[in-house]
Amino acid sequence: MQRSKVHWMNYLFYNQDWHEDMVPKTLQEKRAAERLLVKFLNSVYVEGTREKIYLFAERYMASYYRKMLASTEWSHRMNGLYRVIDFRLIELAENHLNKWSNRNVRNAEEKYYLSLLKITVGRTTALDLVKQDEVEFSEHQNRALLLKLNQKDLNSLIDNYDYLPHASKLALIDVVGEKNYIQYQDFFVKQLEIEERSELRIRMLKSLELMGFIQDFHPFVSFLSSPFWQERMLASRIVGMFPLRESQQYLLPLLEDQTWWVRSTAAKAIAKQKEGISVLLNYQLKTEDRFAKEIIDEQLLKEEAIAL
Repeated sequence: MQRSKVHWMNYLFYNQDWHEDMVPKTLQEKRAAERLLVKFLNSVYVEGTREKIYLFAERYMASYYRKMLASTEWSHRMNGLYRVIDFRLIELAENHLNKWSNRNVRNAEEKYYLSLLKITVGRTTALDLVKQDEVEFSEHQNRALLLKLNQKDLNSLIDNYDYLPHASKLALIDVVGEKNYIQYQDFFVKQLEIEERSELRIRMLKSLELMGFIQDFHPFVSFLSSPFWQERMLASRIVGMFPLRESQQYLLPLLEDQTWWVRSTAAKAIAKQKEGISVLLNYQLKTEDRFAKEIIDEQLLKEEAIAL
């Protein structure tokens, strides 16, 4: 790795030909080259570098991965699958899929990566896989598939939301929030009103909070009295995004909530705003609730520490 690193930099960034020291000959050198290639793939986004990595892997690493895919050891086959997908070794992927087309694959993880191979060679799409009820992918696997979707495909999933498997719904909600797709905000707000599963409502509230921009907090007020503390906490974060003149009447009662997380979230939401400290102190003088007094003291100590 040390010997070839400089040559790799010249090859990837300065359009120089690959140097002999870059070409792996022994098993250990192939493992070292693999580590370098994966590092570059995960950290370098300069235009054209990925194509250079794919070309190198096709020429000098394909035989290495062909042996891994042919192994009877499950772990060896899986490692080979990872890299065939990483380096887009199309011919190798096609051959492996043909070999396994009539076999019963029982392992869920191997089934998933064979599905990714199909995407790699264009035999299916991430959208088709996510929409299929009979394909039981985990939430994490669904998330990985969703991250491969373009905007048009995401729109199609939103349109077909009611027909998605549960794990796909969870992954879709998370990805929308992480990617800050605020164009789906209205859809989530409407869905919150009819969604019966608390797990999905909590994910939607998290996703909406991540967006950072909410047009109107009133659709979330009902969740401040939810029987689920996670919903109360997340709703208080959203309501806390708005000025105190609008939000304090909803946040102040939460200082007396039975759950510490909800009390703490409400106190923090109030304290971060202009005049927030005064509002907390005034409430502390009026309330008889011991928990409210304690959480206000905790928040004031935090604010003093920040000021120092």
